[in-house]
Parts: sequence; structure tokens; C-alpha cells
Amino acid sequence: LHMTKMMAVSTGINDFVGTSLWIYKFMKSNGLSMRTRTKLAQKMPASYEDKIIEFHKYVIQLRKEHEFPMSQIGNMDETPLTFDCPSNRTVEQKGSKTVAIKTSGNEKNHFTVVLACLADGKKLPPMLIFKRKTMPKEEIPHGVLVHCHEKGWMDEDGMKIWFEKIWRRRPGGLLQKKSLLVFDQFRAHLTKKTKNLAASRKTHLAVIPGGLTSQLQPWTSPSTNTSSRQ
Repeated sequence: LHMTKMMAVSTGINDFVGTSLWIYKFMKSNGLSMRTRTKLAQKMPASYEDKIIEFHKYVIQLRKEHEFPMSQIGNMDETPLTFDCPSNRTVEQKGSKTVAIKTSGNEKNHFTVVLACLADGKKLPPMLIFKRKTMPKEEIPHGVLVHCHEKGWMDEDGMKIWFEKIWRRRPGGLLQKKSLLVFDQFRAHLTKKTKNLAASRKTHLAVIPGGLTSQLQPWTSPSTNTSSRQ
């Protein structure tokens, strides 16, 4: 249905109706197919397999030493999202080396989403960081934490809010049970202030080696674009 509407708009025909079989035959006869826009995969660092093994050994050693329950092992990451998310698929001639996607122009207007989960499968509430100085006037959905930053990404102040409003309120967090938090080498994660926040909550940190976020984060893939991270 979406395909027929696109065809109708492009040809100026308002009452066009076509079945999926008609679309299949039309695309086949005109050499068209569903294509995914071209993109570059993240380049892995040298000896990345050895670094992954060493990271796993470090985490296993921490778990043996402190006996963290699964509910006290967390994984956190920030990911940039845009207000316009163009589809990765479109109709194009077979054999085309470059596949372009038209957008509204807002694909570069971004905000940051902070996601976290526990080893027992529980997902922690998301945190949204908007690129603005004041809080939005719109009603915020229940269970979503909103923070504002002039550049729209995480910093030390944002980490303090995340620790106090989300990590501290996880199951067992108020009791300050020993815990393990895994995240990458993003600048705000490595400051002395952030490390002190973690220590005050009896939280041990395991920092993912540079360039290996796509291999060691549970919700990312090797093609994840992290070029907008600072």
C-alpha cells in the first residue's frame, strides 16, 4: 500500500490502486528491487580479538572477587538519534552502486538517548538529552528522564543525574549493594567526578576498550555509526 501511494504521488495519479502482485511484476519488468542505502561499517582496532578476551577476563575476575548478583551487573551506553529517521530501504535500479534517500532535512537535528540494562534482563528507564537550555513544556511520558544540554550530549552533570535518578533507583540500588557497571570510553564516563560517583554507590566500573563498543555492548551492531559521539 505504501509503495502504491508513492507511485501515485510521483506520477500525479490520485486514485491509483495496485496489488502486491502487480507491484512485484512492475518492479521485475523495470529492473527494480528493494535496496538498502550504502553505509560504512565501524573499523575494528588492531588485535581486537585479544582485547575482547582480556576485557572478558577482567569482568570475570571482578565477578569472582565480589560475587555480584545478576541484578547488580549493568550495561549503559548513549546513542545519538535524529528527529528524522529516513528509511534504509527504497526502490532503485538493480546494480546501482549508490542508493540515495530523500529526507526532510532534519536528519542532523539530534538528541541523545541513554539506555541501560541489567544482566538479569531488566531494562532501566531511558534518559533523553535534548539540545536546548530549558526543559520542554510538553508533558514528559511517565518513566522517561529528560535532561537538557546546550550541545545535546552527556557530560559530568548528566552522569550525576543519571547515577542519582536511574542507577541509584535500580532494584537494590537504595541498599547500595555491590554492583558492576559496564560502559565505553566516552569522555564523561572517565572523569574523576564520575568515578567518585560510582565509588560512592559501591559500583565497580568496567570500561570497554576503545573501538570495541559494537562488539561488547548488547544492543549495538558492527555498523553502528558513532561519528557524532564526542
